[in-house]
Amino acid sequence: MKTRYALVLLALLGCEKNNPPPATRDVPPPRAADVAPTSADLAIPELPTAALLAIRGSNLRKVLNLIAPGVPTRLALGQAAPGISPGLGEHGVDIDPDAPFSAILAPSSADTPNGQVNITIAWPLRPGMEVVQNAQAGRGYRDVGDGLYEPTGTAQDVLNGRDGGVAAPPCWIARRSARDWSMLCGPRDQVRPLSRWLVRAAASAPPDSALLDAVVRPEPARRVLAMQLAALEAQDPRRNDAGTNRPLVAQYEAVHRSAENTKQLFDDLSRAHASLVLDETSYHVRAEVEFAHAGGASSRALIGSSVGQHAALDLLRRLPASASSYFATGFDVSSLAPLLSEDVTDPRMAAAFGPQMVRFQDALRDLTGFRQHGQRAMGFIPGDGVARVEIVRLPGAAAQVASLRATAMAVPRTPRPSGANPADQFAIMPTPAGLPAGTLRLRLGPDPARLPPQVPAEVRAQYQRSVLLVPDGDTLVLVDAVDPVARYRAMLTGDRLAPTVPDDRAAVVHLTPAAILSLLGAPPSADANATDAVHGTLHATRLGDTGARFEIALDAPVVAVNNVRDQVAALQAQQAQMMRQMQQAQQQAVAAQRRAGPPGGRLPPTPSQLPEPDFQLQPPR
Repeated sequence: MKTRYALVLLALLGCEKNNPPPATRDVPPPRAADVAPTSADLAIPELPTAALLAIRGSNLRKVLNLIAPGVPTRLALGQAAPGISPGLGEHGVDIDPDAPFSAILAPSSADTPNGQVNITIAWPLRPGMEVVQNAQAGRGYRDVGDGLYEPTGTAQDVLNGRDGGVAAPPCWIARRSARDWSMLCGPRDQVRPLSRWLVRAAASAPPDSALLDAVVRPEPARRVLAMQLAALEAQDPRRNDAGTNRPLVAQYEAVHRSAENTKQLFDDLSRAHASLVLDETSYHVRAEVEFAHAGGASSRALIGSSVGQHAALDLLRRLPASASSYFATGFDVSSLAPLLSEDVTDPRMAAAFGPQMVRFQDALRDLTGFRQHGQRAMGFIPGDGVARVEIVRLPGAAAQVASLRATAMAVPRTPRPSGANPADQFAIMPTPAGLPAGTLRLRLGPDPARLPPQVPAEVRAQYQRSVLLVPDGDTLVLVDAVDPVARYRAMLTGDRLAPTVPDDRAAVVHLTPAAILSLLGAPPSADANATDAVHGTLHATRLGDTGARFEIALDAPVVAVNNVRDQVAALQAQQAQMMRQMQQAQQQAVAAQRRAGPPGGRLPPTPSQLPEPDFQLQPPR
């Protein structure tokens, strides 16, 4: 009995005498690269310190459909992917469009501190690709461990051709799971340091099955922005010609202000994260941005303008209930002054229409623009295009409207030496009786009765609109519609909007496709008929003594996104066609005059020398 127990114990302990090992001399030992990764290997490591922006995606096909709808996925990958990663070569068609992917944007290596940012991408490969077999067999690649295969000179020749030119760095091959592989494409000196995060991040979808997930790391961005700002300042035109070239100096100052503001924001930025989730009906964007300590003027301005400010819900609830879209803000825009570029008038506008017209344009912009008055509510009412009702908190509104009227009346209504007539650009229209004292009605555009017959109907309808400015105590009511007087009167007697919005939101938007197109200045379209609205909020809270956290939530129905995208694409195509037709007409006119021999021996200007023809006033925003 004891002997039997002893044999059992020896068997369990693996005694060689009783458990001889199988012969292994004919079976080669497995390579590390061919062993399936363990659960510990699948854990996503910390981001590399060089990473400026890290992106994880769950499905390339859906991302491409959002960016380039209607384009076949294989065609898009075959043409677009090699443009992003030139070393990918002809392998763009080998990418698996339904697999997760990852990417890292990182500054150039320390030995080339030029402010350049490179992208390294883990492109997922479809199963059974020949390039993977070549890598495993050592044909053009060498095994460098950890499931990673580095391309050799032979692979570079295959990818780029033996033309002797400067070739893009070829892509590496990496195992991302037991059966799946990726191509790692990027600068040769950055692929290996970034490979572990890229491979593991591309092995699974982002959290919450996000379509895209992005993390910004401010430290590398600070170095890049500092180098770019230094390079810009080295080209300061004021150093060479004492600032005599004013247009060039003005352009430099605008670019420098933007670069300096961006650098200051990143100097104080502590964290930024955003994700995009796609379900069966909607896109959902969530973003968080944190400033732990606001030391710079730009970040202090951003925080001071929004933290503690609430969307103007009292103004929002004064809008008519017929408004199918709306938004409200509560920003203290005066605090944002360090972040805002100066409003610069086109010098051709002043030359064509005169200084009085410029002063009127500036006064209209100051009265109605976001720069001066950020606390406002805006509603969009369908019918007759899209009517817009805007209520702005504006102490002394009556005096400011009266000042605008005086500025408008001072504009000459006769042709200028340039041939342009300000009367063709705007008009003060009669205001019916019964409206509040000081009400001003303006037409901002040419007289629709004088438009050429070939003008499209939707464009003609835009010019039939007018703007009604009604001072109402400490607020200004602005109505932009074909018949703003009727809209205003209906607003006084009908039901009011009753939105459900948390009181602690700094901004809220609820916009249908038609309203979004109206904000973009696009003419109304019968195709923009989706009623599903894009809804979003901004929440700003204090973080510590000087910091703040911003939380953005945006929910956009797929039908609304597609509608706006298609309409914008159609408008861009129409504009491009009109521009081509104008250029062809100008070229034909120039050619005809050249053949006829212009009087005085002077040739007319070519189309590239002609000034921009559009000096029309923009409606209030």
